[in-house]
Amino acid sequence: TIAATPVTGYVFSSWSGSGIADANASSTTVTVTASQTITANFAPSTHLLTLLSSPSDAGAPTGDGTYEYASSATIIASPATGYVFSSWSGSGISESNASTTTVSMTEDRNVTANFELASYDLSVAVDASGGGSVAGGGSFSHGQNASIAATASTGYAFVGWSGSGITDATASSTTVEVNSTQTVTASFA
Repeated sequence: TIAATPVTGYVFSSWSGSGIADANASSTTVTVTASQTITANFAPSTHLLTLLSSPSDAGAPTGDGTYEYASSATIIASPATGYVFSSWSGSGISESNASTTTVSMTEDRNVTANFELASYDLSVAVDASGGGSVAGGGSFSHGQNASIAATASTGYAFVGWSGSGITDATASSTTVEVNSTQTVTASFA
């Protein structure tokens, strides 16, 4: 009877030689009729890396697959429009706050790329001619509708808003869909 026991990171693959009862069994018998050499063959074990995204539609992590024991799998988190990468969660990750990092593949792993809504600054301004005041700037999440308002000074009238994402550029009080850092400007005459 012969038996083969792999060390960590390897799996038994087969026996080679003659007279082996079952060349694919780690424990088997050998018929010995003369001096002979029997060899136990081993292969590196492989482990599965599964990547997820949270929220599920917020980005696309890449680098999943099957890797040999103790290899380093490179993983990359690419956010969808309106999101930013925040962190990786799971075990074996070398740098959990880097969007590109590695995972030590000593076992099967499930790793999640975590994303959050991007935040942008909205500035609300009065054009160079003056004539009034404005309100509504600040920091907003991607896609959020921010309220803005323009108030004309005595002797002036509100003319309109300029900039992108404005719901109604002719209304003194309206909203702006914030999808990037931007400035909207009120004009008075």
